[in-house]
Amino acid sequence: METINQQLNALFEKWKEASLNNGEKTNEFGVIFTTDGLVYKNDRSIDVEEQWNSSKRKVLFILKDQPTQYADDVRFWLRDVEGKDNTTRHNNRVLRPRFIHNIANIFYGLQNVDRHKPVPLEQVNFDDIKDCFNTVPFAFIESKKQGGGTSITNSVLRNYLDRYASFLKEEIDILKPNMIVCTSEIIYKHIIKLFSSHEIVEFEGHNSVKLVIKEEPVLLFCSFHPSAHKSYGDIYDGVMDHFRAFVKSDYYREFFE
Repeated sequence: METINQQLNALFEKWKEASLNNGEKTNEFGVIFTTDGLVYKNDRSIDVEEQWNSSKRKVLFILKDQPTQYADDVRFWLRDVEGKDNTTRHNNRVLRPRFIHNIANIFYGLQNVDRHKPVPLEQVNFDDIKDCFNTVPFAFIESKKQGGGTSITNSVLRNYLDRYASFLKEEIDILKPNMIVCTSEIIYKHIIKLFSSHEIVEFEGHNSVKLVIKEEPVLLFCSFHPSAHKSYGDIYDGVMDHFRAFVKSDYYREFFE
């Protein structure tokens, strides 16, 4: 049986072919294309796929795109690569970039908040957040696979999401997360649309969280972008306030406990 990342690699070959046919950007290596999925840990003894499959909380972050004109594999953001300058990977592991630190904070909260533990960020030890980020499995998807600049317009993001919607849905179906953190409202609305054939539960007073009722239910969050000019606490609570409301519901007890 193929592993998750093997299934993703096969999908990416089809996606790359479609990208090339659609005239997406190329460089000397071919079409510019970001690969992603389950993020490898630097500790090789950690089998991220095995842990992911047995986890009760499978968290997927859907990002916008990478500020690069070269292909990259997001799955290696935490793992050193032989023969490469691994400074960036080391910095990611110690949560030096603000972008990564915000993602790690949210990830820790989603792994630990329950009905009895609200887990306010100011009471969490930094080393615990770092350890969770470097040992517990999670996944990344760049919703736009072609790299770009330091920013992306809403229209470019919407057009890309619409053009490759079936590929994005297939990638999500391969990963089978039960929590998806969308890092922009545009991505959030698009993912809701991808699941529109299923019942979607809303929670009064909490528009930034929805529950998709399907064979394997999925909780959707709308988050501030991890690089937003906001405090760590504001970005953390931008997800956790809604998650705390969800864990008080009967749906949490039914699907996540």
